[in-house]
Amino acid sequence: MGKLKSIQEQVQESFEKALAAVEEQHRALAAKPFELAEKLEEEAKTLSVKSLREMHDQAIDTLYASLREWNKKVNELASELIAKVEPEETAKESAQAPAEKAEAKPAEKAEAKSAAKAESKAAAKKEEATA
Repeated sequence: MGKLKSIQEQVQESFEKALAAVEEQHRALAAKPFELAEKLEEEAKTLSVKSLREMHDQAIDTLYASLREWNKKVNELASELIAKVEPEETAKESAQAPAEKAEAKPAEKAEAKSAAKAESKAAAKKEEATA
């Protein structure tokens, strides 16, 4: 047998093995939904709509009770953190308040000076116009 023929047969064998492995996996994956459907079909015969609703409602009650409990714990933690941070913010705010008032006074003075200058300019213009 020639070298090329040997390579061709090896490629064909490798492809056949890969194809068999892919087919096996595909069949295994495709079987899952059918297995679940068959199981559900069997269980559905023993369950009533009322019992399904009760199971559903119980699952919802459990879920939302857990979420409420989680929310309560998160809220408590957030409150503790805020209580630790808030006194610092209050101290900073009261320290800044006098500084802001001090800054406001020069600003008020500047506004008053600007208004006085504007009034004197208007008065000067009136005098020039009448003269």
